[in-house]
Amino acid sequence: ITAGSVQTRVNTLGTGDVWENGDELYLCRISGDNEWAEYSLTATVADEVTTWTPDKKLYWDGKDAHTLVASYPNMNLLFQNFQISSEQNTLSGLKEADCMNAMWKGTPTTEPINLTLKHRLSMVTVTYTLAEEFEPTVEITPEVYCYTQYVFFNVHTLERQDVAWEEGYDIWVKAYKHEEVDADGNVVAKKFTAIVSPDAYAAGDEFIRVTIGDQVLTAKMQEDITFAEGTHYTFDLKVGKDKVTLTPTTTDTDFPG
Repeated sequence: ITAGSVQTRVNTLGTGDVWENGDELYLCRISGDNEWAEYSLTATVADEVTTWTPDKKLYWDGKDAHTLVASYPNMNLLFQNFQISSEQNTLSGLKEADCMNAMWKGTPTTEPINLTLKHRLSMVTVTYTLAEEFEPTVEITPEVYCYTQYVFFNVHTLERQDVAWEEGYDIWVKAYKHEEVDADGNVVAKKFTAIVSPDAYAAGDEFIRVTIGDQVLTAKMQEDITFAEGTHYTFDLKVGKDKVTLTPTTTDTDFPG
């Protein structure tokens, strides 16, 4: 059983279509008798070809229909729940927040089985500009508001399940800062990116928080918007001495990769 060429990961912010040595997928095999077997698949990349090696032998448990589920990242947890990390301020932290999964159902076969992973969360990228009053070297700490820290999926269909949370499950996600450079290596834009749950935001909801020294500035949504799974949303943010202004720029771009 092969996991196919599932090259759909947030590996680089530009294309996101390359796996790396040591990447891991979680794989669950559920038999017709509802017997579960869990595996870890590890990536080896050579000459732009990715090979997935399981930690133990995969096998069919009987002749009845089976279900296979693959998910990334491998959290050593059952595939139906995923905790969104609030620590995405490094590239590795951003990658590990990119929840993806895929399901296959069928009878035992000796033919290859392709599992095409699907992004289940939403990506936000903000291009920010600092007012002239700030020193050129000033550092900011950006955060993006996420309505829930956990997402759950139906064990039979992988459809996302709505969960009625008590207070305290929302999070401010620390975003990953990066720069856009031109062909000469000059910085043409400063940005930050975070992955959040696909939720509805109303105009006036707090969405972006920027810390500069001891000062905390918060930007609110300018219009109602509902984030969709696997969709990349971009915004412009102007940061002044005592005010931040947020403007949406695109809302219907596919996830990188």
